[in-house]
Amino acid sequence: MIGMKMACMIGIAGISITGCVAGDGSDADDASTRTTASAVTVCREVEHFDYNYGGSTFHWDVTTENGTGRQFVDERRIGGGFYRQYRVSPWWSECPTPNEVVRLRSGDVTLVGIHNCLPDGREEFHGSDYQRLLVPRYPFITYNCDP
Repeated sequence: MIGMKMACMIGIAGISITGCVAGDGSDADDASTRTTASAVTVCREVEHFDYNYGGSTFHWDVTTENGTGRQFVDERRIGGGFYRQYRVSPWWSECPTPNEVVRLRSGDVTLVGIHNCLPDGREEFHGSDYQRLLVPRYPFITYNCDP
């Protein structure tokens, strides 16, 4: 019953759960509670940047999935023509953590580089292909959850 109350309280706090039910405390109710609690959705924190390269502007979005620990970078040219999603390893830290080596992998493409934090709020990714000067967009951080 405590687990059910936790699941309901989480649902009230704004994390989507399929439903909260009260029962008579039987084993069937416990199984239902476990199923309901496992239906908690995945929520993400996204840091939004822009950078310029070769006469084009690109969005660079770093996504961290809360609960799973997975991270992704979505890179897309404004106006279309290029989009790639990379898996991040070992970790893209939030600034002010400086000078960390990060590997970005998308299919056969692997970029290895250094992620730097600059004192003016900008960040850099010195990738194995080229350097990106990442300028925070507004809003800088957004949150989303699966429906």
